[in-house]
Amino acid sequence: MPEYSKWLEQNFELFFAFCFLWTVVGVAFFAWRRHRAGPTYPPFSGSDVRFSEKYVSGSSDKSLLTRLGGARNALTVTVLKDALLVEPVGILKWLMPPGFNDLEHYVPRSNILRVEDASRLGRKTVRIEIRGRDGTTRTLALAVRGHEEFLSALRS
Repeated sequence: MPEYSKWLEQNFELFFAFCFLWTVVGVAFFAWRRHRAGPTYPPFSGSDVRFSEKYVSGSSDKSLLTRLGGARNALTVTVLKDALLVEPVGILKWLMPPGFNDLEHYVPRSNILRVEDASRLGRKTVRIEIRGRDGTTRTLALAVRGHEEFLSALRS
């Protein structure tokens, strides 16, 4: 039996405590960074909301990782009267670094370039071409359950 395996058996509780503490510190760091950065979008009221859905799947075309990775039932999509807001659901927003996986966006209507129906792996999606804050064009693919309502809210 290798030496490290013997050490791990003898000190498993210590190793587990170290891993747990490391995870807690990492999560606390990301939450602190998010809190320090402040809101990523201007405040809005309930009357500004045209459509909202939680637990949406989506991906971005920014890189190979964001195309393949994306988010499975982990996004909240909100169509406001003057913008589109895509962000991680609840606690995931605080656990991940800001901008992780390129699926956190506040897009003013003037920066929504094109909206079209699409299909991905047999599932209806909406492809939205947007102009990012840095001026680059990227495409978000969102699989919302209220497909028609989402499209009409975006187009109105």
